[in-house]
Amino acid sequence: MSALIDYFSQHPALALAVVFAAALLESMAVVGTVVPGSSVVVAAGILVGLGALDPWVAAAVAIVGAVLGDGFSFWVGHHYHDALRSRWPLKAHPELLTRGQAYFASHGSMSVFWGRFLGPVRAIVPVVAGMSDMPLLRFTLVNVLSAVAWSGVHLLPGALFGASLQLAGAVSSRLLTLLALGVGLVWLCAVLVRLGHRIAWPIARRQCSRMVNWAHGKSGVLPRVALTLLDPARPASSGIFIAGLMLLGGFWLFLGTLQDVMSSDPLVQLDHAVFTALQQLRTGWVDNLMIGATELGSATVAMAVIASVSAVLMFKRCWRTLAYWLGAAVFTQALVWVLKVTLARERPVAMYAGMDSFSFPSGHVATSAVLYGFLAFLVARQQSPRIKWAVTVLVMALVGAIAISRLYLGAHWLSDVLASLGLGMAWVALLSIACTQQLGDRRLPARAVSVAALGAQIVAGAAVITAHRAGDAARYAVRAAAAPTLLVDWPVHGWQRLPSRRSEVDGDHEEPLSIQWVGSADHVARVLAAMGWRSPPPWTMQTALLWLLPSADAGQLPVLAKLHGGQSPAMTFEKVIDSAHREVIRLWRTPYQVSASGDAQAPLWIATLTLERVAHPAGAGTLALTDPFAASLTTPLAKMLQAQGERVDIRLSEAAAVLLVR
Repeated sequence: MSALIDYFSQHPALALAVVFAAALLESMAVVGTVVPGSSVVVAAGILVGLGALDPWVAAAVAIVGAVLGDGFSFWVGHHYHDALRSRWPLKAHPELLTRGQAYFASHGSMSVFWGRFLGPVRAIVPVVAGMSDMPLLRFTLVNVLSAVAWSGVHLLPGALFGASLQLAGAVSSRLLTLLALGVGLVWLCAVLVRLGHRIAWPIARRQCSRMVNWAHGKSGVLPRVALTLLDPARPASSGIFIAGLMLLGGFWLFLGTLQDVMSSDPLVQLDHAVFTALQQLRTGWVDNLMIGATELGSATVAMAVIASVSAVLMFKRCWRTLAYWLGAAVFTQALVWVLKVTLARERPVAMYAGMDSFSFPSGHVATSAVLYGFLAFLVARQQSPRIKWAVTVLVMALVGAIAISRLYLGAHWLSDVLASLGLGMAWVALLSIACTQQLGDRRLPARAVSVAALGAQIVAGAAVITAHRAGDAARYAVRAAAAPTLLVDWPVHGWQRLPSRRSEVDGDHEEPLSIQWVGSADHVARVLAAMGWRSPPPWTMQTALLWLLPSADAGQLPVLAKLHGGQSPAMTFEKVIDSAHREVIRLWRTPYQVSASGDAQAPLWIATLTLERVAHPAGAGTLALTDPFAASLTTPLAKMLQAQGERVDIRLSEAAAVLLVR
């Protein structure tokens, strides 16, 4: 193994070629029964764990090989059909085809997914799928998904094992223990769910039957509601029951979010953290993708969809459905505008004028959730369960993409989007209950409505994206950071404007921000290095696995991430005291500058100074515990800074002593 690893580490292109060939041949008809492709991919994972191969390139090569192998086998089956029975090697081994046909007949399309993991049928199921004239699009989708899952299942264990090799095998047994515990927990949950279904479901059915029997022959609101929701003799009862749950859940989400926004609860702190994190992840090609998604929820596209569906309903004389459709759109828009004007909440970034400048709730998300959600109900209500699920998944994906785009582009806070989704879900549920009661079994032109809505969305979406490309790029561009503000009175009173404690995402206050330092990043790093501080080990697969060791030293472990106002530290330094203790400084840059010398100005940093203690509970691993009583560290640090020529003043805040360093 060592010789092979050394060789392939020096020839990564050859290793990737071997991985591709193994994944390809293992998936090809008949040949895959004897080619150990899985073992080769696991070996590639070991090279990934040792840093010899790039994980994404190795995964991509394995996926492409597996997809092409199954695709070739599918083509063979589709092209030759039953003629394969009389050809070698299936002529000599007819049991392979019989076994594959039995598995395909038992599991249908999913046999292509699961068959890749099963040696006896791995290389024959795609052939059988082709012989059975499985639709190409469906086969391709399942083929790609199974290839992704297969590569991950084989690469990840190898990568973990490869990483653990560098730790002399000390991690392997603990990693295996954790995996065993995880499998045991999943098994226990499955057993509990099965027992619950076996025991609780019959009890629930008996109680429902008793309530239905009680409601028969009685008048009043409660008996009518019970019969509507629980009577199995009414085909629509289960749908109405699900819609009722959606109605309650949607209102709970909307009203709960609204209350948090109005009272500035911790959800508002989470808003800022999510916004900051997403803006740090912005990239050009993702920006273009998200701008396209957000335009699909624009007013222009919504109006086109509303008009096209309305035209079809008018042509088919579905007047009552048309009234519900128009009422859904009008009420949603009116309620969104009322809430916007009433709350007048500002957006994360100013990008609109007038009433559009208000943020809560999101008009894009609320309108899309209602329009496409209600449209899905109208189209799929009389279709088969498979079509209902397919339509539901498509609509959820579309609305989810629009919602994510509004967050990513900085147009809305997280609470805006959550409230809009809750509002849309509740309104769609209420409309579906009303339509079920009023329309009954009346058939709707589902195909015509679907084609009209899809066509309008494609045409209008393409037109809007093309016409607004330049304007959207400017509107949703990442805003440049504001110019730092000069804090003139920082040494006297200005230092009190800065927070005294680190704030978590949920708004809780944690360790004191006991250092305020004026200087460039290079200057701060240089001074700390002269005092014995260093950058901590980076987060890699190897250093992450060190947490599983019961003997890891403090200096070997990476520093755990801690946020302040949703932002990660700009710089982190550690000073190892002994094998069980280390001091850690985390620095965040503030929006202020302070005059340093002459007319020069330097950025102002705030930092936490903490003491971390490494513990090994029950000898099962390693934990890093932050000592909450580390105030005694500031005085020695101040003396060391002064010895380096830094000017240090000590101020007392409500949290702790603060070092003003310049």
